[in-house]
Amino acid sequence: MKKQSVEERRNEILEVTCQVVIERGFAGTRISDVAKRLDVSSSLIHYHFDSKESLLAEAFAHYAQNDLAEMEGEIASAPTATAQLDRLIQNMVPEGSDDLEWMLWIDGWGEALRNPMMKKISQQLDEQTTDLLQRVLTAGVESGEFSCAAPESSAIRLTALVDGLAVQFAAHDGMMDRRQLIDHVRTVAAAEVGLTLADFESTSAVPPRPRSVSVAPGAATESALRQLIAQYSDAVIRNDPEAWIATWADDGRWSLSPGTWIEGRNAILTTWTGAMKGLKWVVHTPGVCLFEVDEHEGTANGRVTIEERFERTRGGRGGILATYHDTYRRVHGQWLFDSRELHVIATL
Repeated sequence: MKKQSVEERRNEILEVTCQVVIERGFAGTRISDVAKRLDVSSSLIHYHFDSKESLLAEAFAHYAQNDLAEMEGEIASAPTATAQLDRLIQNMVPEGSDDLEWMLWIDGWGEALRNPMMKKISQQLDEQTTDLLQRVLTAGVESGEFSCAAPESSAIRLTALVDGLAVQFAAHDGMMDRRQLIDHVRTVAAAEVGLTLADFESTSAVPPRPRSVSVAPGAATESALRQLIAQYSDAVIRNDPEAWIATWADDGRWSLSPGTWIEGRNAILTTWTGAMKGLKWVVHTPGVCLFEVDEHEGTANGRVTIEERFERTRGGRGGILATYHDTYRRVHGQWLFDSRELHVIATL
């Protein structure tokens, strides 16, 4: 049997933790419960996660990020802004009072009151949901379908409405059925964007496109990718090997000349530290950045133009203008470099 990689083992632990949480709730889940379900020792879980709090927080993030990525991919496939908004509404509300995804979200909010790590992750995930709704509203305004003076404020109000009604629907019997819940949200959404309920009725029969679609990133993903590039550049300037290699996936690939690849974090770090020993200082400055993202798969492509200036330890200054052709991968909710291929434009 093929030995699992660290990432594969962590993902397996997170998947099983989500299953246990759905059954027992966050408060009732113990590390020993997860270990028993996996038929491993509790020490193995502790090897991958510092504490129960970090395990629960990362499991919640893992589950919710997959949920959000699927939602974003499905929304992107709708042909009009009105269809996107209606599809988003139907994806946001629970399927029923026993909707397992919503049970996890509701329990996650409660756990966030006691677990600082969960609080931070829960807030980030809620912000991503609101950001997705805001982008749909903004696109509708730009296309002329919607009349909405403040998409950001409308997105906050609609998200709060869905959250409140969903908790009532999922936690209590007999208050409303799913159709009534959707109509409540549609009514307010229509008022926010200058539509009527009838405008939504023709959108439900639109068949979804395959979910894996590469598109321009949303604001949250764009910011995360730019932050990754900034962390990489800052680590180069400070000659910080630990910070620099932390931007790479475990099985990352790095090419500094056509057709030649350095594979794996250890080999990449060895090459980089060797090169840095020959320099007194180096300034690595990113410029134009262009990304294309598949949120469902958690992957992205990018082109990043850079200018690099340096002074060699044995004298002489130099530099390059170049473009990195990148691939990125989302690992445990964090974007990392999957590969970087350097194309030199000119030497300075």
